[in-house]
Amino acid sequence: MAEHTPGPWRVGDAGTTIFGPPNGNPSPIMVAQRVRRANARLIAAAPELLAALEGCRGYFEWMAAQQTEHLTSGAAYAPDAAWLQPIRAAIAKAKGEAP
Repeated sequence: MAEHTPGPWRVGDAGTTIFGPPNGNPSPIMVAQRVRRANARLIAAAPELLAALEGCRGYFEWMAAQQTEHLTSGAAYAPDAAWLQPIRAAIAKAKGEAP
């Protein structure tokens, strides 16, 4: 899969087109067009949402490693797999790695 257009993305003035960064060009890269305004806002936030999920995944995986490391010490916190699995699935879907 080709890499996605790097962020940040923004919604155009009409509210139905999403643009990537200008990258030194007079016209920015068009990411999507003719989308509903609510969808445009969500699409424009996609690069930041992906980065945030990757950070969350890293934190929860680190917590899981800490829990495993201290299992015999009676550590009280274990990351909830119900949180980590959807995070991993969403990242895989965004990167085209989902089945």
